[in-house]
Parts: sequence; C-alpha cells; structure tokens
Amino acid sequence: MSRPAAILDQLEAARSVSADELALDLGVSRRTITADVTALQDLLGTAASITMDDGRYRLLIADPTRYRAVKGGVSDDVSFNDLATRASFIVARIFRAIVPVRIEELASAMSVGRTTVVADLARVRAIVAESDLTISGRPNVGLQLEGPELQQRLHVLRWHFPTAYPHEPWQEQVGAIVRDMATEAGLDRAYAPELTRWATVAVDRARMGRTIDYLPQRYAGLAATPAHDFAASVAARLSAELGVELSGDEVTFLTLPVAGMRAPEDAVAASRFTATGDGESLVRAVLAAVNEEMDIDLAGRRFMSEFARHVAYMINRMRYRIWVDDSAVGDIRVEYPVAYQMATVASQVIQSEVGLPVDDSEVALLATYFQVFLDSGEAEPPAFLRVAIVTSKGRVTAELVRLQLTRLLPASTRYQVFQVAEATPENLKVVDLVVVNGDDEVAAEVPVVRVTRILDRAGLSRQLDRLQLHIPLDGGVPRGGSVLAGSLDEAHFFALPAGTDYEDAVDYMTGHLEARGLVERGFGERVRQRESQSQTRLDPLLGFPHAALETQTNVMLSIGVVPRDGDAEGVRLIVLLGVPSDPGRSEGVLVQVYDEVLRLGARRDLLERLSQVTTFEQFYYVLEKHPLTERER
Repeated sequence: MSRPAAILDQLEAARSVSADELALDLGVSRRTITADVTALQDLLGTAASITMDDGRYRLLIADPTRYRAVKGGVSDDVSFNDLATRASFIVARIFRAIVPVRIEELASAMSVGRTTVVADLARVRAIVAESDLTISGRPNVGLQLEGPELQQRLHVLRWHFPTAYPHEPWQEQVGAIVRDMATEAGLDRAYAPELTRWATVAVDRARMGRTIDYLPQRYAGLAATPAHDFAASVAARLSAELGVELSGDEVTFLTLPVAGMRAPEDAVAASRFTATGDGESLVRAVLAAVNEEMDIDLAGRRFMSEFARHVAYMINRMRYRIWVDDSAVGDIRVEYPVAYQMATVASQVIQSEVGLPVDDSEVALLATYFQVFLDSGEAEPPAFLRVAIVTSKGRVTAELVRLQLTRLLPASTRYQVFQVAEATPENLKVVDLVVVNGDDEVAAEVPVVRVTRILDRAGLSRQLDRLQLHIPLDGGVPRGGSVLAGSLDEAHFFALPAGTDYEDAVDYMTGHLEARGLVERGFGERVRQRESQSQTRLDPLLGFPHAALETQTNVMLSIGVVPRDGDAEGVRLIVLLGVPSDPGRSEGVLVQVYDEVLRLGARRDLLERLSQVTTFEQFYYVLEKHPLTERER
C-alpha cells in the first residue's frame, strides 16, 4: 500500500490523528507527512477535506463516490520510496519465485540501487524471523525464503498478501468459486474475501509444486468437523476448474479460515462451522471476572449470544494460530478505554482457561463487544430524570426556567413545579434534582441547583456539569467537561506528603473522609477489603480504589495527589470513589469515571503536573485546560 493510501486509512479509522503519530507509524519525517497531506488535498479537491485542528488531522468526506475513486488511484500507485513497502515487496517476490531471486532483480523491479536492497535485507530478515523463517542464499546466486511451508503461507497472508497478489486474472475465478460456495453453505458474502485469500495462496502454491510438508498435531481434530467438509468441497471445485491438486493437508489448510472466521451473525451457520462448545462457559467466567475486578455487571445485556459465538470462534483461532484483521477497530483502545480495559480482563481469563496467548487483535475485537454492552445498557430502558423547579416568583417564571433546562437536559426529563412552601423534604424525595429560582432555602437529599439569572444558560450549564456524577443524565453519558475536575471540592481534595505510598494514601483519605462525616463509617474498611481481593491500582502512577456506599444515596468522589521527583517510583494520583449500592445507579458512574481515569493514565505529562498541585482549584484548571476527550474541547 502506498504511503498516501496508508494516511487515508488511518484518517478513516480514527477521529483525528497527529502528524507525529503518522510519521512514527509510517517511518518518515513530520515534514514528509505534511507534504503528503498537502498533495492528497490537491487530489481530493472538493470530494473531501483534510483539516488541521489543534495539531491533529481530521478527514471530512463530502462526496464518498469521488473520494473512493481518488483513494483507489493512490492505493494502486506503489511508491518504493517507503522502506516498509520495499521490505514487503522483497518478501512477496521471494515467496512467489520458483528459483532463487538475485539482488539485481529486486533492485531493477523497485528502481532502486543495489546498496538500498542490501540494506533493506537486514529489515527483511528481522521481519521473517518473527515467524520463525529465514532468508537464505548468497547475494550473487540468489535469495530464497526458508522454513515450514505452512509458516511461509501464514506469514504472507498476515503481512504481505496485497503485495504478493495484487491482481491476476485467475484470482477472479478463485473468488467467484469461493463466493458461490459460501452462499450455498449459508454464509454471508462478507466472509468470501478472507476465504478467497487463503484459496488464492493454496492454488498458487499448488501450481508451483510447493505443497505443505508438515502440519502440527493441533490441526488433527479438524478433519472431523463440518468446516473441513466445506473446505473439501471448495478444494474439489478449485481443483476441477483450475487444474490443480488440492487434497490432504491442503484441505486442512483451507479449513483454517473457515474454523477461525469471525463468528457468523446467523446462529445456525455459526453452530454449523464451529466445533467448540467452550463459548458460553467462558463468557460466564469472563463476565464474573469483569464484575469482580471492575464492579460492573454486564449479565443480561443484549447481544450476549453473539458474544458467546464470537468467543467460540476466537478459541478456534487461538488453537490454530489464525490471525484476525482488526484494522477496522484499531483505535478502540484510545476511543473506548473502559471497554478495552474489560477486554484486557477478559483476555486474561480466556488465556488462563484455554492455555494459549491472546493476540492483541483479538483483544481489540473483544473490546467492540464490551462497548456495545455498555452502550446498549439493560434490557429495560433507563429511567427518566425527574426535576423539581422551586419558585416564589410565579408560574410564568418557573416555565421560563423549565425552557432553559430543556435545552440542557435529556428530552425524556420530567419536570414538576413547586411553590417554596410545597418544597418539603417529603415532596422532594421523588425527584433527582432540585432547581431553585431565587435565594430561598430548600432542604433536600438530592442535588440542588440555584438559578438567580434565568437567561444565563452558560452559568446554568456549568452548574449541571458539576453534578454529572450525581444525577442520572441519559444513563450516565457525560455532558461535557472533565468529570473529575467538575465533581471535586476543597473537602474532597488531598495534597498528600511527598513519598506517601499507595496503601497509606488510601487509608489516610478514607480515614479523614469518615472523620469529617463526608462518607459513612466502614467505607474505608470496605475499600481495604476490596483492594486485598483485586487491587485497583491501574498502573504504578495511578490508583482507582472504589467501593459501595451502603447507606448514602449520593456519589462520593475524592482526589489525592502525591508529589514525586522525575522518574521516582510510586503513585502520583489516587481517584477514590464511593458509589450507591444500587447497581442501576453505580454502574453508570463507574463507567463514566473509569473512562476518564483510564484516559488520564495514558497522559503521563498530565499525571506529573497534577501530582504537583496543592489545591483543588489548581487541579480543576489543569484538567479543564488539558481536555482528555473531544467532548471536552
């Protein structure tokens, strides 16, 4: 793939990408990226725009049809100025060659000097060595790829297929055969491209006489599976129509992409081609681990049966060492850190149960399911927000306050107007938020917002932002701004002595919060018990201890900072959270805070800066001036 096409791919996959990130990924300078983007914009014209916002590129597509045409043009334009492109070309050329390939041939094909190819070979040898392969031969005689045939095929399929098989007429025939047979088997056409890639390699190697000479014992069980039967029928038709011999181990090779494909959405097709029954039991273990470690219960969420099928096919991929393409969700760790943290917990459970490593691409795909679980929520729709408007200035004024709130709160919000005399604690028990128009004192167990200037919508919005952990806004979706900064006050901020260790810091914070009456007695002991079972220190610099509040109905958020010098070991920031024992309220808050804490964990620069502040106001301004997500910009 050309560098401009790679830039477009990254801009499509992520909401925004910095020039430095592109330069690092593509192995070029920042100046080169800037020049490439300028050239791309000239090619795209009005079909799309690549804008620069706060040092990051963003792609906006106005005309998808013209955009795809431009992208197709730059994709076909292979540039051998790129080191990665040359390395992939060298591997692909040697893999498909019948006789050893001389360096002069490679140099001529790429229009580069002999010394460039000699230098590139060091990188190529390192690349293939990761798959237990070697490049052998003398430069003047010729080079060849050595190692088990299966390993060679798997390496090319994962890293070099587009370069090795750009487009040849016979590939169209292979694709047509696979598409027809996949449809006959009840598989969606979306699975045909991956099966076609494997069939293309099998046919090409058979023509060259490069048959599989050895298969590991772990593949022996595939012969008795429906996936093997389907692969055998595909092999028979390919053999008949293309004049090649595909049998024995070649059929097993064609079975691998079927047994390890992404789980079909159709339950019947999925059950037909997977031979493992471990999916549902593993899902139960995974959900239990997520609940134990993160206090978030996902049981009963929608799409759980699809998740079980995904896990079953994932086990197949792990057993047979089949890689799955995660390019469509490559940025999910940055975009959805809570879901990715859940996937990390899940991968540890699966690896322990199955006894095989979980590839990073599989973790990314697991995260997509967890994000869907978080977004879909419970089977029942979330309760609406109930707001009481308390006024002594008449119904018209109260209606004006309500109109301002409708522009800031979810559309499902229910409003009730009370005169001051009616605003008793008993009457206000049934609401989630009280909005007082004026200076009247109102006693309530729920958060209270005071409106003195009715038309000051920005001021009202800021007050609501500070309450987003305490009122159920759209099932816990943040309104904007930093959750940690907006929910903090002086009584809940601790500037701890330099060098304080994690356990002492947590004990100090919980002890003082209990002594001040800001949290119920026994909260500190519950935090310690939870930490002994599963420590919530997310990394050496950041801790997130949390536990349930048994008697309180409001969320408690407290921050502790520990100053340290430079690279000194030890925690810098502690986010201590107490949530109501009601799961319907606590999980939304946990997800909200988890999201920001995990994003903050990836910003070492901010952690160091925050650890040096001494007041909650300083903490607030640092986070407000350095947004962690796009919603805060």
